Amino acid sequence: MSKLTRTLALLATLAMATSAFAACGKPAESTTPAATDAPAAADTDAPAEDTTAAPADGGDETPAVDGGNEAPAEDAGSAAVNLPDTDDTLTIVCWTDADLQNMFDVYGEDNPDATVVYQNCGGNGTEASTQYATYLNSGDDVDLFVAEAGWILNYINDDSMSAPLSDLGITADDYKDAYQYTVEIGTDNNGVLKAASWQAAAGGFAYNTDIAKEYLGVEDEAAMQDKISDWSKFEATAAELKEKSEGKVTMCATIGGLWQAFSTAKNAPWVDGTTIKTDVAKEFTDMVKGYVDNGYVNPDVQQWTTDWTNVGLNGETLGYFYSTWCLGEGAQLEQNGGNAGNWRIVLGPQTFFWGGSWLCVSPNCNTATEASKFVKYFTSDAASMEKYALYSGDFVNNKAAMDKIVADGTNSNTLLGGQDQFAVLSDVAAGIKMSDSISKYDQNLKDTFLNTLKDNISEDTDTILSKFTAQATADNPDLSAE
Repeated sequence: MSKLTRTLALLATLAMATSAFAACGKPAESTTPAATDAPAAADTDAPAEDTTAAPADGGDETPAVDGGNEAPAEDAGSAAVNLPDTDDTLTIVCWTDADLQNMFDVYGEDNPDATVVYQNCGGNGTEASTQYATYLNSGDDVDLFVAEAGWILNYINDDSMSAPLSDLGITADDYKDAYQYTVEIGTDNNGVLKAASWQAAAGGFAYNTDIAKEYLGVEDEAAMQDKISDWSKFEATAAELKEKSEGKVTMCATIGGLWQAFSTAKNAPWVDGTTIKTDVAKEFTDMVKGYVDNGYVNPDVQQWTTDWTNVGLNGETLGYFYSTWCLGEGAQLEQNGGNAGNWRIVLGPQTFFWGGSWLCVSPNCNTATEASKFVKYFTSDAASMEKYALYSGDFVNNKAAMDKIVADGTNSNTLLGGQDQFAVLSDVAAGIKMSDSISKYDQNLKDTFLNTLKDNISEDTDTILSKFTAQATADNPDLSAE
């Protein structure tokens, strides 16, 4: 897609965003190219698009391309597809077409006769987690839908909401090169594979090289990593940055980013049986209160807001904790950091991951052969996944594809001054462990905790946790506090 087309696409999205989200909209038939293509977050709490760019307008459908260079992907029609083929249009439901637009671009080149449309449902991932049920029960067209780690279990463990991937002729054998945690999460409580992911959401710390050099004397990525290789060093560097910048620059942009890096590496569940666990929340609260008191992070800066963007663009923060889906053209790195190429990414104080998206099959899928082809193209075929990774900047869920890209040196991210983010984060992706720590309550508990922490940051830790568990148990009566 040309730069002009990308610009026009973004303007189209901004125009659509003038009306507020009310409910899931109904797709209209069209064969025109999709209207947006800014890559953005695959996060459970991210808005439809970052509010500094183009929030998704509920009710609008974005049809995909047809046309391009013919190079068909592996034929999925030879597999045992059990769902019907009574419709020619593949409809995919999500709360944002940020990732899907890139997918449509790439898929359209290799499958010019396919008609694939995006159906908006929800203003952000949290809204979608509840509004999907209404849409899926409405009788409106849906073949595939996107689910997030924080609430996917609610859908794959409900046979009225999701069908087995085997109904598309897809089995676990298709995912021998996938990162194992994605297969485990996509498998329901009965051992049935219900969802497949196209990405492994490894994370790192992206920093402004100009700020690092001016205030910390850091000349390269190795020196930066050495200064923040654990949380003690990270805090010591934050103190140095505060002193050298005279308090003008924070160490990181948001408490939310800190939480993502700190919590996911713990691999500790929010819920044990029916009991809310607060060990990690307590440890984090103690740490972050010190960060706030010392000016290392500004508690008033919230993710997915203009403030979040402006602290990067205005040189008011050293860096952001980002996942791989934040690093492509048009995504968070460019939105928050600009396109001057003066950012780099390192592992940071500990390895972590952020988010992740899975394609699920609707029991009402009536475009089964194309659905099977689409799912395989993005979640199990190494060649097409390599193509998508190089196009979008997303770290795809295929070890063979990612190993080849890193070995070939074919990825050069201009936003990172030519650095290959895949080479930095490949070991992180291989080490992600998530499946034994997630629950159907995670998104709600995460949001409640961070909101409670933000609103009560001046209170002591025990008070903050008490208020959190009180709200969490009120929202989830089947849970109890420790």
